[in-house]
Amino acid sequence: MDAPAPSSGAAPVPQPSLHNGPETGAHVGPSVPAGPLRPLLLPLCRAFEWAAMALLVGTTTAIMVEVFARGLFNLGLPGAGELAKYAGLGLIFLTVPLLLARDEHVKVDMLFARSRGLPRRVLALFNELATLAFCVLFLVSCWWFMQRAARFSTPALGIPNLVYYLPAIAGMVLTTLVALDRVIGVVRGRAAPRDQAGASSIGVGA
Repeated sequence: MDAPAPSSGAAPVPQPSLHNGPETGAHVGPSVPAGPLRPLLLPLCRAFEWAAMALLVGTTTAIMVEVFARGLFNLGLPGAGELAKYAGLGLIFLTVPLLLARDEHVKVDMLFARSRGLPRRVLALFNELATLAFCVLFLVSCWWFMQRAARFSTPALGIPNLVYYLPAIAGMVLTTLVALDRVIGVVRGRAAPRDQAGASSIGVGA
């Protein structure tokens, strides 16, 4: 018997699905909406993550110093507590951009996961727009808050409030840019693997 001749047509390349669908091509794992800003934003998100890890070390160190000072010497160190709060606040907000860029933020997607076609695309766009609106409202509220609070400093170390809240502001500014990029990615129907900056066209709603 003659062996069947190989087909001359190229096999179709699987395309990643929007958000949570597993990929079966060159990339393994879910994809995330990716706009044109992702190649610039993702490295910056990773840099913020390194800064957050440094703040985590600072938080742990300050807490341990305060615990030992109280336990061994009955000595209160309000400055150490204030540093721990500052570093703890910073590490939370500096990690938010990377979580959003990797689609690992807290979300409720029971309805979205069961949707297909046009409803799935509409829900995806609505979710991203809601996230972007929240980020913008947060920054506007922060601006109004700093109009009054910027004149004051922290009680123990005298850190100006603008400096004290600067990591949170920087983290939310970057988060807003990531959210905007995700909206553009959904509108254009483009996505990328979580750990990669490059985007590719996808079948939105597949």
